[in-house]
Amino acid sequence: MPILNKQEAQALLKKVLSYSKADECEVNLSGSDGGNIRYARSAVSTSGGISQQSLVVSAAFGKKLGTATINEFDDASLQKVVQRAEELAQLAPENPEFVPFLGSQNYADAKTFVQSTADINPKQRADAVAASLDITKKGNLTAAGFYENSAGYSAMMNSKGLFAYRTSTSVNFNVTVRTPDGKGSGYASKGYNDVNQLDVAAATRIAAQKAAGSSAAKAIEPGKYTVILEPAAAIVLLENLFYNFDARAADEGRSFISLPGGKTKLGQKLVDERVTFYSDPQNQDLPTSTWSGDGRPQE
Repeated sequence: MPILNKQEAQALLKKVLSYSKADECEVNLSGSDGGNIRYARSAVSTSGGISQQSLVVSAAFGKKLGTATINEFDDASLQKVVQRAEELAQLAPENPEFVPFLGSQNYADAKTFVQSTADINPKQRADAVAASLDITKKGNLTAAGFYENSAGYSAMMNSKGLFAYRTSTSVNFNVTVRTPDGKGSGYASKGYNDVNQLDVAAATRIAAQKAAGSSAAKAIEPGKYTVILEPAAAIVLLENLFYNFDARAADEGRSFISLPGGKTKLGQKLVDERVTFYSDPQNQDLPTSTWSGDGRPQE
């Protein structure tokens, strides 16, 4: 499936909106192409490609909202999905918390697309796995891993003049290495927008080192120990934190930042001064979208 460029996506979204008779209408469009290769017990087990596209129409009449999704973009299908969204909206009860769609916004250009990542082919994936297996076989270790890459686009437009578009790429690799007796195990995981930053061999060597080093692990007594976490381990802990910074959950008393009486810990100190959380969509190593799912700019 071809990745639609900005002009093609804009033309398609305008066509969809032209079919709408709702008070407000918003359309989200996305598509991606990608491939993967999986290996287990030091041998490739599967290899595949994924191509997908989706168009989501949200239609509103007053505070009544209906949503329909389709993955066929011919004129008849586009008219049908708009009609279905509007039918569902008419059947839906009024939503007292309905928020009108945003108007036109300004977005910075995203740095999330790298052509060399989009150009990854099956041979490159196979060569990467071969490099990983070469390391583990020389160390008499057993490996299992997964290499996946994708290139895609996202776009949205509504009847109030908002239009957003971006392209993105990603490549992810993870590997688990075990000693022959099963007593030692090591893991490594890497993910980037730019394939040139991914070193499969280096990641495999880290996993192999962990496997060899943990084969003679010994139990220790409970107590306080200084532990240095790798990024992959630290981010899993952080996910449980920042995915629970939801305002509604806090206001309704369902969050770790809730307080009795419907209050929250907003404004209170939660962590050590040495801990800082910030968002930077333009980060050179891990860039992300400059607009959110509801169309708000992200900075």
